[in-house]
Amino acid sequence: MMKRLLRLASVVFCIFLLSACAQHAPQIRIDQQATQTEAEQVWAKYLANARRNPTSQPFSIRSSFRFKTSETSNRASLIMWGNGATPVRIDIIGPFGSIVASLRMSNLQSIIYEPDSKRAVYSDSGQDLLVRMGLPIPVSVQDIIALLRGNYTKLFPTTYDTAYVEGAANIAYTFSTPVSNKNTSQKLTNGVLVLNKQGLPVVWEQKDKSMSISFEKYKDRQPTKIRVLAGTERSALFLIKDRTIPVSPFDPKALQLVLPPDTKLEPIRPMQ
Repeated sequence: MMKRLLRLASVVFCIFLLSACAQHAPQIRIDQQATQTEAEQVWAKYLANARRNPTSQPFSIRSSFRFKTSETSNRASLIMWGNGATPVRIDIIGPFGSIVASLRMSNLQSIIYEPDSKRAVYSDSGQDLLVRMGLPIPVSVQDIIALLRGNYTKLFPTTYDTAYVEGAANIAYTFSTPVSNKNTSQKLTNGVLVLNKQGLPVVWEQKDKSMSISFEKYKDRQPTKIRVLAGTERSALFLIKDRTIPVSPFDPKALQLVLPPDTKLEPIRPMQ
């Protein structure tokens, strides 16, 4: 049961669960360095788009997601809500409408509960949770949630190092590695971020090509289809159905995850 619970939990972060070998990361074509004027104009649009989605406001998101590994292929629905960066509540809904896992993510502790088995596991941070699940990745769960909310600057840097012309009309940006600071959310810097002329992300690709994030569809400058490839054996596809800003913040009780008295609670351990 616990392995099943961990697999369900990992679905929430399926941004890092990748697909069959037949899928390949988008090929970034850097032809020449972009002019300073054009690079700055596109980057300014990118920052303006990012400021439209502050992390401090309440939010509610409904999304379907499909994920594949070399051994599994599944789909489910995701409901996510919160009043800001943390805490965040997440419910994973199965094919028949029942909740198969409930999660509460915060900077202090993350809890995953599976109603069927009445078991729950916890971790002291979103980053630790992913690492212990066998996903040693450079971002935290909170960063992934910010990505789905359209808060790009929670994941990517706010300043760039060099800009290049990519393909026919895009601009590709590279970044300098920032000084490590434990008080800030770790960001992706070791790679290339491609923006279109409207300043909207097109793709992020790790320098070693171990992971890519493609933004395939937008509505009102918000991503509605995000595909993630990592390595050659895992993939994830988010199809965001609804993204709203509540008129008033959620009641604190709505952000709690109350476990039944007979729940078996234990710390998360690496998958075997």
